[in-house]
Amino acid sequence: MSFEKIAEEKIREAIEQGAFNNLGGEGRRLKALDDDFAGEDWVGLHVLRENGFLPEWLELRKQVHLSRPKVKAAMAEWEKAIEVAGSPYHPLATRAGENYRKTARAVNDMIDLHNIRCPSIQLELVRFREDARPSNG
Repeated sequence: MSFEKIAEEKIREAIEQGAFNNLGGEGRRLKALDDDFAGEDWVGLHVLRENGFLPEWLELRKQVHLSRPKVKAAMAEWEKAIEVAGSPYHPLATRAGENYRKTARAVNDMIDLHNIRCPSIQLELVRFREDARPSNG
């Protein structure tokens, strides 16, 4: 069975099960104001976007944006641990530094995936420095 036939069958089943009932904008004309997509994909992408679904790279971008404060907070905690302990080599400061690197690495992994999936190099995100040091350390 061809991909097109399988897709048509899945869409037909979804329609029969009511999966497309009560979608936002149902019964209204589609607006093309912010849709730069041409061709066959336009309608599908438009419906997904209008109902809260984003392409993977945009979802990743959103997650990175929400995670940036966590990385900055981890750096601030590291700086505070050094200040309180009086040494960057104190176990509390060492643990805070490990937490910063772990947090930055997780966000950097999302940034790397975003940059791979992103359709334009102009939209790429900048990674956190995992080898960074606190300003007072």
